[in-house]
Amino acid sequence: MADTLENIDKLPEISFIDDMRLEDAQALLINNFQEFYKQITGKKITLARADPYRLILLSCAQLLYQGLMQIDKAGKMNFLKYSYGDYLKNLAALKKVTAAEPERATVPVRWKLAGPRESATPIPAGSRVTASYEVYFETTEYHEIPAGETELIITMTCTTEGEDGNGFMAGELNILVDPVGFIDSVANTETSSGGTGEETDESLAERTFLAPSAFSTAGPDDAYIYWAMNYDQGIGDVLPTSPTPGVVDIRFIMEDGSLPDQKTIKGMEEHLQQRSKRPLTDKVVVAAPDAVKYKIDIKYFINTSDASVAVQIQEQAAQAVADYKNWQCTKIGRDINPDQLKALLKNAGVKRIEITEPAFKVLQDSEVAVLESENVVYGGLEND
Repeated sequence: MADTLENIDKLPEISFIDDMRLEDAQALLINNFQEFYKQITGKKITLARADPYRLILLSCAQLLYQGLMQIDKAGKMNFLKYSYGDYLKNLAALKKVTAAEPERATVPVRWKLAGPRESATPIPAGSRVTASYEVYFETTEYHEIPAGETELIITMTCTTEGEDGNGFMAGELNILVDPVGFIDSVANTETSSGGTGEETDESLAERTFLAPSAFSTAGPDDAYIYWAMNYDQGIGDVLPTSPTPGVVDIRFIMEDGSLPDQKTIKGMEEHLQQRSKRPLTDKVVVAAPDAVKYKIDIKYFINTSDASVAVQIQEQAAQAVADYKNWQCTKIGRDINPDQLKALLKNAGVKRIEITEPAFKVLQDSEVAVLESENVVYGGLEND
């Protein structure tokens, strides 16, 4: 995502009012007034700062400039570089791109009986489970445990849209909210996932930028990237390659840099296998990138002359490390590069850094860096 947005941001700046400022509008009104006054009366006039005419003109300039800003905004909303919100949605519609709607998280839940029964055990639609009575998952349709069996796994859906339903690890959703006869226990078997909020402007702008590539049936890289990102707005980076003729290898990671789970991978594969999304001769293979583990083990020092802001620099250093971790894991094939970590720490105000790990490592196109452990030590003040 970052590369596409960077390409958009690098487009030239434009202005529909020739970069006019409020001061320019004020000067234009005052100068025109003085010029026309001289043309009509033959007398030269200079409006002092407290002159009533000057104050009236400044008030008019304020209102006129607001109108000019609206004109400038109206023009810019037709361009991807500036457009946002509903303007962006209308602009995207011209490329047949629509904003992704919020999604609800889902999770498989095992429903168990104390023992087998002679008759089927009904599980009504709308039966809910929870972990702490804050977020609920429900059955969306009627199910039943067949006679003679003791358990059934049901895919349940969060009752609310958004990311609140994500991240419940296996076994956490173990409270049955609505009593169901003969059910002894419930528990999710996988981590809940799939919940998303409204699509961000950045994500929609990127998909709009890539949309023309999807019009081709020749299978260009950008087309596969577009369709992959169209599957789930939580996807962060996609890398299509062709290791052998006729085979397209799709590797992708989530927006936060995490590796996708098997459910998401399978869903992505089914999504890309559709005839309208791939050439007939392409065999599409979808997988998570290969994880290459790395460690962060550093010690840093601050100048004695910066002692008065040492606490602030330590906070900035912690943020710099967090920014590095995010930078390192959100791009497939990005080399493990300690120089980036050093640069971020220097920008944070750190004097010197001792980096034990990570060491520089070249990653292949199918690999992504995954943090294994972190040890950041503040070594104290040092003479400048």
